[in-house]
Amino acid sequence: MGELPTGTITMLFSDIEGSTALLGRLGDRYGAALSAQRAVLRAAIAGGRGREMGTEGDSFFVVFESAGDAVGCCVAAQRALAGHRWPGGVAVRVRMGLHSGEPARHEDGYVGLDVHRAARIAAAAHGGQVVLSDATRLLAQSRLPAGVSVRDLGWHRLKDIEAPERIYQLTGPGLAERFPPLKSLGAQTSLPVPPTPLVGRDGDLAQLRAAIARPGVRLVTLTGTGGVGKTRLVLAAAASLCEAFEHGVFFVALAAVRDAEVMWKAIAADLDAGGDGPPEEAVTGYLSSRRALLVLDNLEQLDGAAGVVAALLGAAPRLVVLATSRRPLHLQGEHELPVPPLEMPRDTGVAEVASCGAARLFVQQAGMVRPGFAVTPDNAADIAAICRRLDGLPLAIELAASRVKLLAPRALLARLDHSLALSGAGVERPSRQQTLRNTIAWSYDLLDPDLAGVFRRAGVFAGGCDLDALAAVAMADGGDPAGADPLDLVAALLDASLITVTESTDGEPRAGMLETIHQYALERLAEAGEEAQTRRRHAEHYAAFAEQATPQLNGREHLAWLDRLEAEHDNLRAALSWSLQTGAAEGERVAIGLRLVQALGQFWFRHGHVPEGRRWLERAMDLAPDDAGAPLARLAHWLGVLLDEQGELEAGLRFLERSLAIWRELGDRDQQARELNSLGITHRWLGHLDTARSVLEESAAIAREIGSDVRLAAALTNLGQLESEAGHLDRAAQVLREALALDRKQGDTWGVVLDQQSLAVVSLRAGRISEASEMVSATFDYVATSGDAATLISAIEQSACIAAELGDVMRAARLAGAAEAIRAEAGTPIPQPDAALLERFLAPARATVDRDAWDAALAAGRALTQDQAITLLTQPTPSPPPSAT
Repeated sequence: MGELPTGTITMLFSDIEGSTALLGRLGDRYGAALSAQRAVLRAAIAGGRGREMGTEGDSFFVVFESAGDAVGCCVAAQRALAGHRWPGGVAVRVRMGLHSGEPARHEDGYVGLDVHRAARIAAAAHGGQVVLSDATRLLAQSRLPAGVSVRDLGWHRLKDIEAPERIYQLTGPGLAERFPPLKSLGAQTSLPVPPTPLVGRDGDLAQLRAAIARPGVRLVTLTGTGGVGKTRLVLAAAASLCEAFEHGVFFVALAAVRDAEVMWKAIAADLDAGGDGPPEEAVTGYLSSRRALLVLDNLEQLDGAAGVVAALLGAAPRLVVLATSRRPLHLQGEHELPVPPLEMPRDTGVAEVASCGAARLFVQQAGMVRPGFAVTPDNAADIAAICRRLDGLPLAIELAASRVKLLAPRALLARLDHSLALSGAGVERPSRQQTLRNTIAWSYDLLDPDLAGVFRRAGVFAGGCDLDALAAVAMADGGDPAGADPLDLVAALLDASLITVTESTDGEPRAGMLETIHQYALERLAEAGEEAQTRRRHAEHYAAFAEQATPQLNGREHLAWLDRLEAEHDNLRAALSWSLQTGAAEGERVAIGLRLVQALGQFWFRHGHVPEGRRWLERAMDLAPDDAGAPLARLAHWLGVLLDEQGELEAGLRFLERSLAIWRELGDRDQQARELNSLGITHRWLGHLDTARSVLEESAAIAREIGSDVRLAAALTNLGQLESEAGHLDRAAQVLREALALDRKQGDTWGVVLDQQSLAVVSLRAGRISEASEMVSATFDYVATSGDAATLISAIEQSACIAAELGDVMRAARLAGAAEAIRAEAGTPIPQPDAALLERFLAPARATVDRDAWDAALAAGRALTQDQAITLLTQPTPSPPPSAT
């Protein structure tokens, strides 16, 4: 044997995986297998110019002067082993580990830490796997066999070796590639192990891991309301990143800490970085050169937390900090990741409920107290409702699920009106998480008094609010900071994770609250004795808003205003409930409600809220004084209109006549024209065509007298519809074209659509199908986006007539069914003239097909959602044959 190599050498350790078990399987044939394994390895060692230093049983220790030769030896050996025919058809799997270093010569071998490191690297591998240290990778990189590459397996701690090692695996043709995790000690970590698997956070976990992996990112703060699951998510992310941080992953719980000095001590204790000096120096000294991940949990109550984190990052350039807090730290370079509630079920089907994150957590937790608990057809809807009622908050869901031991989901749901009092039955939790109320109070108690006042007063909003509303309602108090910007207050409450902020349709921020937090705000508002005053300001603000919107609903911006009213619908309802509640005796309070109802009539009429509007109007009529004058007339007008829409024509007629009598008494000619127009519609629907014509002509005459194009266009539209129904088609077309010109001149898009649909009916009655189709198609853009149920229904029913006339019978049936469903949902039965027109075209078409087929198509149309009905409506239809025109 020649002289042993000195300097940098590469060491190979190998052995057979599971050799004892292999001996048991092969018995006497094991010796032959062992000899074959030795022969294969020695041939590869010789080919790589290796020096065999020791062989004991099935293991080898070999050294190479060249790292490239060592890698080539291992590749050749594994390929030969994989291709060998072993006794009994067994697989003899050999694990191999390589490390390069400068061990010391001793007698006829080598000693030193590098020898031990090479042995530990090999011991971490699996049978058939070749692993190597970073030192070997760097030396062999340029001499890898053809097609062979290395895969990074991350940093690993090895037994009895302090410094972690970055380990790689050889991959390529003839080499197995899929193995379990290395049998190392992993990376140093102090992470607590959660008692249950994380559910419903796959996307959030991937987003967090990607943020930490981004180059240059050193501080990531998870923010979110209490109980949303920040700690649970950060633990899962940190556990999955152990291999990326060679010097360890450390978790520091700080919920009980209130100042920076104690924070430094807590970090030092968890790092085991004690010493005689100040804890700050011990911590920064320990971390200064380490590549580590430091998880700091619960920082919102620590005023000095930002300073500590800044000092850590400044002293340790390879450190990454992952923090959880209900508010961001506002440090330069901070990446904030808000943690949302869990996904909630959008439907009540078993599959939909069972697959969403919130329900999966509920089932997991319920199964811990009631084994075998699962989503079933009987409980799916209740579980979905529980998850929605609890805003998808993991803490709330866990607390509720613990009650399933005693309560079925339906019984539990019935008790969730008091969800703030939910507590974890017998479960060990921090005091701040024993109940939802405690969790939210933890954040509330950290607010300064002025901001706390804004928060609790913001509890009166329903469905959120814009900045103007926040300023008018929640900031209107002497305790608020003088001249405070509502945007700054929204930012502060968002930082405290007590509100949510979304973008409204106009791009402005809209503040909202989770329902559980909303309940808490109202509790604190009542305790502060501010509820009555704040609710009054809320109702006054939205009464003024509705009054501002009313004149805009006939103008060019009416769609935008309808959308704004819809966005504030929950606030409008809350204001109405407070001002018109049963037994309300305070005159000023009722007066606010009467203002709201008068202003909202057209919104209810135009945006599909007819039944609800009727209920508010009836309550307002009961509370309005008999001598209320114009307000009473407006209430009677809108109640009459909505009763008409619901098919109660005689009742509607009485209210409209009462309104007209008041306007005549007041001498208001403009409102008289309006009321006569509404009476004309009612009389037409009742079949009183002569009376209808008389009042409509009077309405038009008054409009011309006072010079109101708005009133004149409305009267002419309805007069044209009457003449069309009476069979005076030329007269109808003439009147409707005049109305159309007036509405276009005023920019009244809604009026234009009504005129076009009325002209389409004239063309239908005249047999001009192409003309009717073009006219009704011109309204599709409006009806598809406006939210106006009445014009949508008209477009669908007219299109059904056209389809029937063109011979597309099944499309006609589906359209008719879709219109029926939308009418049923809106609570607006079809008026007799419209029903007669529809039947005129559908009856002949229905007679051409099997009745079962017609009924099936009709049912299919009824089953469509409104969006699906719009899609059906706007699909291209065949052009009518020339004879149809």
